[in-house]
Amino acid sequence: IKALAKAGYYFLTPEEAYKAFTENALPAKKVVWLTFDDGNEDFYTIAYPILKKYKAKATNNIITGFVKKGNAGNLTVKQMKEMMAHGMSFQSHTVNHPDLSTTDKATQKVELTDSIDFLENKLNTKVNTIAYPSGRYNQTTLDLAKKTYKLGLTTNEGLASAKDGLLSLNRVRILPTTTAKGLLSEIDTDNE
Repeated sequence: IKALAKAGYYFLTPEEAYKAFTENALPAKKVVWLTFDDGNEDFYTIAYPILKKYKAKATNNIITGFVKKGNAGNLTVKQMKEMMAHGMSFQSHTVNHPDLSTTDKATQKVELTDSIDFLENKLNTKVNTIAYPSGRYNQTTLDLAKKTYKLGLTTNEGLASAKDGLLSLNRVRILPTTTAKGLLSEIDTDNE
């Protein structure tokens, strides 16, 4: 995060990402959309203080059923509301984190729509993004997502581009072996 901030990256919100993909409207020359999945509590205890320190916005894709049940180790609505006041956003990662590529249409529909309802009602926010659980989806998923979402995040490796489809965007994964220098090299589009 420090390296991205130092390199002059602007941290996008989901709404700004959508504008970037659809209108090529960039709020800065260098942009990055930080996305986290699952809504684990360590986002609040570890990542959030770092993000706040560098004035970096990020999106966490929430498994809403885990929050609703009050699972230990997951974010609470109160924590999410606090973080929203400092630029964090919360989007959908379904209700129960199923493998959507093997789930029937009716179940997929419930997973995709009930998660939006929970987040929009509890956080008074607009949800426009789905991160597919484990990056798995099929054509049925895309057809359903098109009705309720503007953006869809996969685990397909690479830079996100509208040419891949707004509901099947690539992502650059951060692994334990990822270095700041390596990440900056991977996302620097000026060298292409």
